[in-house]
Amino acid sequence: MADERNTVRRIAWCEVFPWLLILRTFRLAISPSLLALATLGALLMPVGWRLAGFIFLEPAERQHFERATLTLPASMDLSAYVPAAIDEYLPRTRSGIAEVHFQLTERVRRLFDWTLSLRQTAFYLFGNLWSLLVWAFIGGVITRSAVVQLGCDETPDILDTLRFVARRYLWYLFAPLYPLGGVVLVMLPLALLGLVMRLDVGVVVAGFLWIFVIAISLVTLWLLIGLIFGWPLMWPAVSAERDGDSFEAFSRSFSYVYGKPLNLFFYFVVAAIFGALCWSVVNLAIEILLGFGFSAVSWGASGERVQEIQNRIATGNYRGALGFGAQLIGWVVGLGRLVKDGYSFSYFFCAAAAIYLLMRSDVDQMETDIIHGVNDVPRESSPAVPTV
Repeated sequence: MADERNTVRRIAWCEVFPWLLILRTFRLAISPSLLALATLGALLMPVGWRLAGFIFLEPAERQHFERATLTLPASMDLSAYVPAAIDEYLPRTRSGIAEVHFQLTERVRRLFDWTLSLRQTAFYLFGNLWSLLVWAFIGGVITRSAVVQLGCDETPDILDTLRFVARRYLWYLFAPLYPLGGVVLVMLPLALLGLVMRLDVGVVVAGFLWIFVIAISLVTLWLLIGLIFGWPLMWPAVSAERDGDSFEAFSRSFSYVYGKPLNLFFYFVVAAIFGALCWSVVNLAIEILLGFGFSAVSWGASGERVQEIQNRIATGNYRGALGFGAQLIGWVVGLGRLVKDGYSFSYFFCAAAAIYLLMRSDVDQMETDIIHGVNDVPRESSPAVPTV
């Protein structure tokens, strides 16, 4: 009798553990085209914030606000801003997920700080609009390239990707503004009530109406929670869907946040843990790359000379020919270290694209390989070939 025992030949691990899709994002994040675009974004973003400080802030307060705004989260204790129950699951080292999310979200939150003056509010408004203009395009290119490669295993042409994002740029731009616009509309009645409260009797009126203030605040809370946790999913939605306009990106991200929040949190933790491992590799590689040049030239220039140049760069002493040369070297070294920030943004948007495809599969039961412009159009079936 023939042996009819079944033998497992192959296990489709990506079907058993769909979250393994996140582990493919590192290769995408370090691709030269996406890494160069993300580094360009990391270079352009501080330019707008410094311009905002020059336009709206007094010289005495400009340095303080620019330092507080442009400080990278790598040197900040994010546990002070993350709930303790969530912070327990996140890695303690830089990962490219929590830092980028904090860096872009915290600046928007400062717009609602009631202690700010009018000029300071204009400073944050201008800076956030500049950041949105920059990352709406660059983040769109990265997420479009990521959803195509992760979903369909095809490498899109960079020019085709640029044209795709250019056609949908306004959708990328306005997607995060939908919930923010709702928050502003909800705040207008409360602002009118605030005008009444300038009078003593107006405070009495507000006391009777405060229950409605709480009700309006609940609507604001729903919008802000969906925006804080859902905005990274908006740009992948525009990149992946046929009708991926701003409203669909807004509705899909909110449905995923409130539909299956535990799934979203799990994918976020996996991306953060994996990102911490990847960040350590990128950081080590760039530091070795930058340090090798100094080590090599020290054989000819001597270690003391190299140390003197490094001290000039560290202290900003650029007087004389030696100082000018040190300044040129410092610019190149600074650009090399800026690549690490560019990698953080590149990995963040690639991971957001992977998480979006996973959440779309969990909530909408859509396959990850259904990507607009790649294979979403049903193909005509070929005629059957008769066989003997």
